[in-house]
Formats: sequence, structure tokens, C-alpha cells
Amino acid sequence: MDNRKHLNIPDNFAFIIRTGGANLRYSEFKVSYAISVGGIRYIALIGHNNCGMVNLISRKEQFMKGLVEVGWEKESAKDHFNHFAPMFEIGNEIDFVITEAKRIRLRYPKVCVAPLLYKIEDNRLYLINEK
Repeated sequence: MDNRKHLNIPDNFAFIIRTGGANLRYSEFKVSYAISVGGIRYIALIGHNNCGMVNLISRKEQFMKGLVEVGWEKESAKDHFNHFAPMFEIGNEIDFVITEAKRIRLRYPKVCVAPLLYKIEDNRLYLINEK
């Protein structure tokens, strides 16, 4: 979901699902579509460091203020944050990507899932050692 980076991928090479924190829990139908209709057998699950979904609670006031600035009532913005933040909070980036890769493997046992971490400061992609 990060807007700071754009991956250079050839046309027609991959289905791309951008989600905050590499969290596919709420995009599972899209994943199933890519697998069943698109024939996907390999998933690169890419998280990145300095992720906004880590310690999400620390951004509550900024989140609410931003919604109020575009016309939301403060109480509605607060309720919105309180309802959805627990679903999208990921804790630690690396731990979450590993956990999400394991969850996806259980759901789609014949699909290879590679947990990767993109480091913002050096623009490199790293395979996460799951051991």
C-alpha cells in the first residue's frame, strides 16, 4: 500500500494486490481469484520496514484529524478508527509477514509463498528467514 515505492514489474507478469502491512486477510477473495482464475502458483508476500500499520494506535489523533479536515464528525472518525484499527494493526513487520505467509500456505497448500521484506533505506528486497 505504501506510496513511496513503485515496483518495476513487466506487463502481464503478476497480479498485484497492495494492502497495508502485507495483510491479505481482507483481500482473500482477490487472492483466491488470482489463484483459481489467473493460475497463480507463487506468491511474493512483500512487507516493508517503517510500516504505518505498526503501532497504529500512535496515529489515532492524526487519523481522526485528517478525516475531520475532509468533513467527518470527530466522533465518527474516532469510531471508524476504533472499529478498523485492530483489524489492520500488524505489530512487527517481519513477524507479521512470516505469520501471514504461514496462514496463506495453510489456506492454499499447493501455492508457494515467499515472505519478503523491502527495506526503504536501501531499496533492497530481502527474503525473510523463517527459522
